[in-house]
Amino acid sequence: MLLVSEDKRPAHRTIEPIRPRPSTQGVKDVPQASTPPIFRELHFHELVGILYRRRWMVLTVAILATVLAAVVGILIPPKYTATASIAVEPQQEASKGRAFSPMDESPIDTQVAMLTSHDHLERVLDNLLQDPALRPAVLRQKYGSEITTTVPTSAAPSPPVDAENLDDPTITEDGSLSLRELSRRLKMWLGLLSRGGRGNALNIEQLKRNLNVMQERRSRIVTVSFTSKSPQQATLVANRIVQLYVDNQIEQKRAYFGQELAKIRERITELKQEIESARTAARTLVDQRLGAGAPVNRAASEPDARLGEFARDATVASQLQINLLRREEDIRAQLETITPDVNINSLAPLPERPSSHNPILFVLPALIACVICASLLAVVLDRLDHGLRGERDVNDALGIPCIGLVPRLPRRRKNRPCEYLAAEPFSAYAEAIRSLAATLQLATPQHGSTVVLISSSVPLEGKSTLAVSLAAYVARLGRRVIVVDFDLRQRSIPGELGASGKRRVLDPQVQDPPVAEFIRHVSNLGLDYLEMPSSRVDPLAPFTHQQPPRLLRQLRESHDCVIIDGPPLLGTAESRLLPALADKLLFVVNWGSTRREVAQNALHQLRDAGCCHREWGERLAAVVTKVELKKHARYRFGDIGELQIKYRDYYSRSTWA
Repeated sequence: MLLVSEDKRPAHRTIEPIRPRPSTQGVKDVPQASTPPIFRELHFHELVGILYRRRWMVLTVAILATVLAAVVGILIPPKYTATASIAVEPQQEASKGRAFSPMDESPIDTQVAMLTSHDHLERVLDNLLQDPALRPAVLRQKYGSEITTTVPTSAAPSPPVDAENLDDPTITEDGSLSLRELSRRLKMWLGLLSRGGRGNALNIEQLKRNLNVMQERRSRIVTVSFTSKSPQQATLVANRIVQLYVDNQIEQKRAYFGQELAKIRERITELKQEIESARTAARTLVDQRLGAGAPVNRAASEPDARLGEFARDATVASQLQINLLRREEDIRAQLETITPDVNINSLAPLPERPSSHNPILFVLPALIACVICASLLAVVLDRLDHGLRGERDVNDALGIPCIGLVPRLPRRRKNRPCEYLAAEPFSAYAEAIRSLAATLQLATPQHGSTVVLISSSVPLEGKSTLAVSLAAYVARLGRRVIVVDFDLRQRSIPGELGASGKRRVLDPQVQDPPVAEFIRHVSNLGLDYLEMPSSRVDPLAPFTHQQPPRLLRQLRESHDCVIIDGPPLLGTAESRLLPALADKLLFVVNWGSTRREVAQNALHQLRDAGCCHREWGERLAAVVTKVELKKHARYRFGDIGELQIKYRDYYSRSTWA
């Protein structure tokens, strides 16, 4: 590596190799953050500053999210709930042999379970088929979308099960699912989603999901509520559930009493036959005894015993028959006055107002929630931002002083940056360039010339614009200035200067070329411009012939200030050699765009090249370019960038007549 060694006369310098010195003797090591910024402790004033800077983003996100939530809430159709009620009769419990206790909730729980049973809901769906308004919707859900007017009378017979072939056809030989089975499952789940979005479609799942059966406090009243998007449908289904339940109980009791009557009639018939058989056997035994004329003795007592047995059987059968006839009369009386275990307390009226919540009421809570979420998003985005913005950020992250903030030029300007300096001499941009010239001591005459190298970590960070603007301002002060374009990969200086015409480039093979023949003078700016040669073979080719050091020695003799537009430090090999040829190095950082990790790696490259020793501690400085002054003022760093906005009237005022 090469380093310029300076003697008493600045025009005579020799190039000698040096060894990299420890960074502890010069510029301090670039600090490495042990904790990521997102996990760093956040103070209250920092939180307030973040929310203040991003207030428009927070409000925009919150308002848009709230409007979207309100629109979605309005587009969701309202739901209506119809409620019917039934009363459980206590005397039915007493007829079963035990008194009904108000604290005993088992009969009520039984009624609730029966109301929500699958069989009862199936009967409700079948009954709803008779309603013209709900018939197509129920048919679509119960029998498929292709059936709309007819109901199948019987289910299709299931195919016989082959006991010898129980293998699953959906499973392939390697154990994975077949494509047909995957397609079937996909269609099934998509079909469920599509059916779930229909408004008036009814099925067992929707009945169970939208049905609510519960006991009214600790009373004997059971309420049946059904929720639907249609008030007519909600009323019809709720009333139909309780009506069919009460009717079904009456039918069940009527069927029970009918079965009891059939059994009693059958038993009465059997008893009549038994009585007739006993009477016939008794008459036969008496006739046999009278015809034989047998005397009364012990042998004759046996027929008398049999005759008494026949008489007792006939008497018992007759008494049992009388009891069964009475039971039959009682059952017929109960059948005529049959009452269910529950009675309809009230039918569901047509709901006039929706039971779903008013979406307008959720606007304010949604706005508050969206503001909180947007604030959290703003904090996260701010903590994830690794860009460098202020002088303190640059000093803490890079360990080098920051000597200026260069604002972004107005987008509506029609002239070049160097011409903008002359047109707006008291603008914030002109003041920043003036401050740099004063800090670098380029505005005052010095003993010998000064070589300033302007570089950055990556391209497109404003180094070329800064180099031309600084040169144009120093030239306006009457200093002899030349801009040397050492960025061999991208020529930006001619466009910034507005230079045109045929250009002549130095030949790297020539040992001592006449530099004056290749210097182009820009008359409207009063400065000179020199374009360095670019080699198609290797960018280090000019350095192999010691052309840059000899060239700079000649330029020092003819100019007061040499400003070099150097290549980016990262990704270019020639950037390691140029710092040794300059008196001062100006490191450009793009405001909010250059990440601290990228800038730190660029300075580490300078340290590895031996440019961060004690002598370079006073030569290396940073400058922040393309500063958005209005956004920068929101960070409240207390620097000139904030003050330029706060006191813009003062700083933009000219004191010259």
